[in-house]
Amino acid sequence: MRVDPGERRPKLSLEVARQIVETMRDSGMGPGDRYLPEAEAMRRHGVGRGTYREALRFLEHQGLIVMRPGPNGGPEIVQPGWPNLASTVALLLQFAGAPLSSVLDARVMIEPGLAELAARNATDEELAAMAGDLDAIERGLGSYRAFSAAYESYWRHLAESCHNELFAFLSPALRAIVNSAGFVPDERYRAQVLGRLRTVHAAVAARDAQAARDAMRELEEEFGRRLREGYPRQIAQVIDWSDVREPS
Repeated sequence: MRVDPGERRPKLSLEVARQIVETMRDSGMGPGDRYLPEAEAMRRHGVGRGTYREALRFLEHQGLIVMRPGPNGGPEIVQPGWPNLASTVALLLQFAGAPLSSVLDARVMIEPGLAELAARNATDEELAAMAGDLDAIERGLGSYRAFSAAYESYWRHLAESCHNELFAFLSPALRAIVNSAGFVPDERYRAQVLGRLRTVHAAVAARDAQAARDAMRELEEEFGRRLREGYPRQIAQVIDWSDVREPS
């Protein structure tokens, strides 16, 4: 194959990583399965131990495998999740010099679409789970820890109820980046957030897609205004990749 002299050739270990993923797909491997033994994998991909292990390290960083120790260890396939996306997006935004406000602006555009899809696609079981989350949020208003756990559960269920895989990854990833600034709402604002979430949920449960979109947009715009007024310095700061964590 003729290669354009100006074209940058991909690193061999990255090509091997792609081959490994293709092999997983073609062989029907999934989470919980072990990849090929090292000697067999090296023969299959035609590379040495160093290149093969570098490819595995890349896939491990992407959240696709974990390396199990011991005689029967090796690469085990796992399901990548939204924390992997949050980490990648935060790193890209940090090196682009993007402030936290850029994520707030994106959420105002993205989250209303999430609510609209939820109104169209949520099952009765998913609606019941979200209603339970809202009740848990109300019970936890006096404790930020309890509030936060129920709040994150609500948003996770809302994203999943869209039945759109991209939203299920993107929504919690963007929220994790915003949360990395360490905002802690007081009890009064937590109660206000609950009221707005109940408005969103009522529209979703009524299958009113436009009302759900409008209610979510109002929630996100109010959230952005509050952070800009109360935390102007943090909002203007460039996103710090090292601060982005999965909620505990």
